[in-house]
Amino acid sequence: MKITVEFFGLPNLSAVLGKKSEIEFPGGTIPDLTSYLIRRYGPKVRQMLLDSDGQLDSTIQVMINDDGFLPRHQLSEKTINENDIVRFMLLAGGG
Repeated sequence: MKITVEFFGLPNLSAVLGKKSEIEFPGGTIPDLTSYLIRRYGPKVRQMLLDSDGQLDSTIQVMINDDGFLPRHQLSEKTINENDIVRFMLLAGGG
């Protein structure tokens, strides 16, 4: 199925994958998508997306379509569907 993947605030990842990519994705959840991107684009993507435990880095938030950021506990529960737009965004700290 076709989905769109977008990256915001992740310049190293955007350099590898492009800021916005339409991809053929076999389906699944956010962890399935990150695994797919790592297999397709290589280990550098793993270093940019995942922490040392293999989980999505805590500084990255995910949104599917315009439904708001997914809570961490829903990343492996929410199914990605045909024509969805999945956005990975780096949390910016301030102070």
